[in-house]
Amino acid sequence: MPKPFILPKEIPLDQYPKPEVFLSEGKRIVDAAREASFPLRVMGPLALHYYFPDRVELYARLERLGERYFTDIDFVGYGKSGGKLKGFFEKLGYECDVNTLMMTGKTRQIYYGGAVPMIDVFLDKLDYCHEVNFKDRLEFDDYCIALTDITLQKLQIWEINDKDLKDLEFLFTTADMGEDEARKINRAHIAKRLGDDWGFWYTATTNLGRVKAHVDGVAALDDAQKAHVKTRCDELLARIEAEPKTKDWQKRAKKGTDKIWYNQNFSDW
Repeated sequence: MPKPFILPKEIPLDQYPKPEVFLSEGKRIVDAAREASFPLRVMGPLALHYYFPDRVELYARLERLGERYFTDIDFVGYGKSGGKLKGFFEKLGYECDVNTLMMTGKTRQIYYGGAVPMIDVFLDKLDYCHEVNFKDRLEFDDYCIALTDITLQKLQIWEINDKDLKDLEFLFTTADMGEDEARKINRAHIAKRLGDDWGFWYTATTNLGRVKAHVDGVAALDDAQKAHVKTRCDELLARIEAEPKTKDWQKRAKKGTDKIWYNQNFSDW
């Protein structure tokens, strides 16, 4: 008989897995998927810990995470691997949330009851306020989605909150920017994506302005770090502005914000 699905917040603290359990489990699952000949990559706060292990203290000082620190592990996979996941995770000691599988199994699957309370797997894309597509983009790093896609994942949130702004501030403090995916935030990819989608462009550029305003109030960052974050925002904004815009972008721009420009039909993840 399947175990009951218990939300992470409902697990008593004295029984809750330590952060190092999440860190080791994320890599164990990616390695097992690699052995099974399909890719899974980590996203979210866990990915930032993998990318920047020497900057974890700063992430903690940003007070991004609660007393349970990690609540789940978020993965991205390709849709063509979706049919393999149930058996794969069961072999690793997890139960499948059948309701989610029935409703959204081609785009999102949830597993629970293993070494960590919850596993969330997204297939091919995130499609919340704006779409972040992972087609042919899971091989840039051995364990994580690209830093570029972590950035886009945050920039697509219209009703962005403190934790997401801090994630962007952490990224702009610690990550390099460039024009490729070699452990950098790829300005070229972001600019091209936004140059074809006015709605995403408007949300993302608005959020970069929000970061510049928000960072002044972040006590964990010193004045030099705050200035660096603002410079990174300006660099990215300039690259986005310089990118040629498609006819679809120009056509949608004429309607502006008189028409809702982002998807409202989703629940927060």
